[in-house]
Amino acid sequence: MSVKWVLICVLSIFLSSCHTFKEHNEESFPNRSWAMGKEVVFKPVIKDISKDYKVYLELRHIYGLQLKNLSVKVKTISPSGKEEVNNYIFEIMDGNNQYKSNCSGDMCDVKTIAGENMKFKESGEYQIIVTHNIPSTSINGIMGLGLIIDTK
Repeated sequence: MSVKWVLICVLSIFLSSCHTFKEHNEESFPNRSWAMGKEVVFKPVIKDISKDYKVYLELRHIYGLQLKNLSVKVKTISPSGKEEVNNYIFEIMDGNNQYKSNCSGDMCDVKTIAGENMKFKESGEYQIIVTHNIPSTSINGIMGLGLIIDTK
């Protein structure tokens, strides 16, 4: 095995171990639209409940989206079935209508923090269910939604 191949393997392992959980869902947005009532579901497995976690939501949208912000509802269901609901806001544009998103070409990503020093009370598989809070409408220009859980 070449030295180059070994270095690539080691680097891959190192980079993938930075996150406890990282998943981006683009399949739920087939027409670059987030349909009204469409739930985006993530199923992270939390093994170590002694640690503090930082939890992010990441929204991918097309350049040209005309929303200043987007409110989302996040329902967390623990392994034992306990439910908790919170609302978060993606700040897409500032007061001067400039994107806060990180854009590359026509794709833009913006994060919001869902938990700075979050403690999970149970180990096992959680369900994180995200819906948008704009009533009676689909949102055009949405390409994906991600959940990132890092250890502190």
